[in-house]
Amino acid sequence: MHADAQDQGRCPFAHGSEEVVDQLDPFGAPYLADPYAVFARARAEGRVFHSEELGHWILTRHEDIKAVLRDTKRYSADIANQPLVPFSDEVRKQLADLGFRPRRVLVDNDPPNHLRIRRHVNKAFNARRLRLLEPDIRELAEQHIDTFADQDEIDFVAALAWPLPALVIFRLFGVPADRLEIIKDGSRDRVTLTDARPTPDEQRRAAQGLGAFFAYCREIVADRTENLADDFPSDLIRSGQGDETAPDFDELVTIMYSILFAGHETTTGFLTHLLRRCLAQPDLWQRLRENRELVPAMVEEVLRLDPPVINWRRRAKEEVTIGGTVIPADASLLLLLGSANHDESVYDHPDEVDLGREAAQPHLSFGAGPHMCLGAPLARLEGQLVLEALLDRFPRLSLPEQELRFRANLRFRSPERLLVQLHQGG
Repeated sequence: MHADAQDQGRCPFAHGSEEVVDQLDPFGAPYLADPYAVFARARAEGRVFHSEELGHWILTRHEDIKAVLRDTKRYSADIANQPLVPFSDEVRKQLADLGFRPRRVLVDNDPPNHLRIRRHVNKAFNARRLRLLEPDIRELAEQHIDTFADQDEIDFVAALAWPLPALVIFRLFGVPADRLEIIKDGSRDRVTLTDARPTPDEQRRAAQGLGAFFAYCREIVADRTENLADDFPSDLIRSGQGDETAPDFDELVTIMYSILFAGHETTTGFLTHLLRRCLAQPDLWQRLRENRELVPAMVEEVLRLDPPVINWRRRAKEEVTIGGTVIPADASLLLLLGSANHDESVYDHPDEVDLGREAAQPHLSFGAGPHMCLGAPLARLEGQLVLEALLDRFPRLSLPEQELRFRANLRFRSPERLLVQLHQGG
């Protein structure tokens, strides 16, 4: 239900917006089937809506969302990881017993503390580390392709998009490949606990996996503190030696936990969207095979069209007015990044792949302002290298008829599986 439009003129809404608010529910059938159709209608009817069901004020337009992301004076990031369903006392105790003690470090941290942490992370997560990862990404892509190259049909998610991004981050972190399940499963459990609507039993099960994931991050920091190596955690520890502003032990653990999660969970979704878009448009695959200079543009268009993080969150520190709507202090905001990226006032034919699109107005898939995603260059690199490897090996790929399924949650969107026909001998 939207706010009362008669409330002293404070919340003007277009006619019919109550139905739009109902459809903006990420757990509802219309949204799960096609959020972009819902977003388009919302943009046409208003800039700001209020959802009592979600407990959030919802922003639909590119200009407004970008302004909120850049404004750390009036908006806080502190609710970014706040669970949509509060933890029960039992689950809080369970997580505490498992040693789950996350600190505010990156996405849910505000200046000046965010700037302190980000400065140290930027030193370690640098261009040199990215260059070192490029041959690893190529090698991992080829290895995974080799495992299914002689098959007729694959689930691309299970075959490549699910494992590869995590294994890339493992190379960055110096993590052995046999930790894949604990990290991937723990990350899925994190989404369950923060962005889904789990039952009490689901909360308890997810808390166990999340606790194991966090405990492994603590192992990484404890080991590197005693045994510095040539990897990101060691570089981060080195950057703080002799510096009183350096992250402490618990902050280091949370940084590992944050980047190990963000560095693969979203990239799995991005790679899945990337291949789906390449094959959904007739002749696009052949066009990319014939002109590899188009690959970076394809990567950027898919990031805009299908952000794996489709929504983000902020809290208003004070009463603010957006598009004539007064939003009270301490209100939770849901920023529709996917809607912003399809905003007709910013992009021509926004729902189409356009490999000649001018980049004058960047998309918001990596955010904006001081919290801009530090892993953006790595995600782009993985997308380009994986796509090039697939183009090299498979002259003809296609999508069989299938129903794509998406996991219901507040922030993340990508197909759970993607069947692809390889057309051997093509």
